[in-house]
Amino acid sequence: MLFIPIFSLHASTLPLYKIEGKCVDPKDFSEKQKKVILYAYNYGASKGLGYTMAAIAWKESCAGEYLVNFSDPSAGIYHAHIPGVIKKYGTYKDTSFIRNLVGELLMRDNEFASKVALDNLLFWQKRRNGNYKDIIKSYNKGFSWEKNRRNNQLAEAYYQDIRLKVLKLRNYIPKYSKIHNNALKIELEDKNQKIKNTLKDIQKTKNIKNKTKEENPKTEKFFIMPEP
Repeated sequence: MLFIPIFSLHASTLPLYKIEGKCVDPKDFSEKQKKVILYAYNYGASKGLGYTMAAIAWKESCAGEYLVNFSDPSAGIYHAHIPGVIKKYGTYKDTSFIRNLVGELLMRDNEFASKVALDNLLFWQKRRNGNYKDIIKSYNKGFSWEKNRRNNQLAEAYYQDIRLKVLKLRNYIPKYSKIHNNALKIELEDKNQKIKNTLKDIQKTKNIKNKTKEENPKTEKFFIMPEP
């Protein structure tokens, strides 16, 4: 008699709820997602592409929630195309091992991932003579959308989505940035106060030991750490 193991539905169901992220509205983002959006914005702001960088991070990885797409393959907060990154930034042969290393680098290093994304945008900005719509379509589909109807439709949809996200972020980022900066200010002030209190305690201890030393010359010297 053939024995066939029977598993419960609960045991065989993928627990995808554990990695589900919110991608509909920035106000519902986690603090981690908000920081990714702000990082992307700050990275591209000096080149006039801050909101675009943030919008791409939002669209591609749900602001850092999903860092890899095995079908492309792509990785990082902007889902950079791994074979393209290898070709542009390295002298390595495109192998499975190197793809794994580059994918890991893109996921771990937001600065490198941001450089790749910004370099790509700036390339298309120059190539497309500053035409924003063509820049975004080309960022998504390269040159292929110009001659392929299907790719043009996909690139157009990508542009429209990025455009809407940029509009939402223009309203959201200034508000969040203000809150975030105020939080940092409070955190720094708190740290500074703790340092001041520590220094006062050290000085009090020093004064007590000095007084004790004057009263009893044989008392051992008290070692005090240098002030930070």
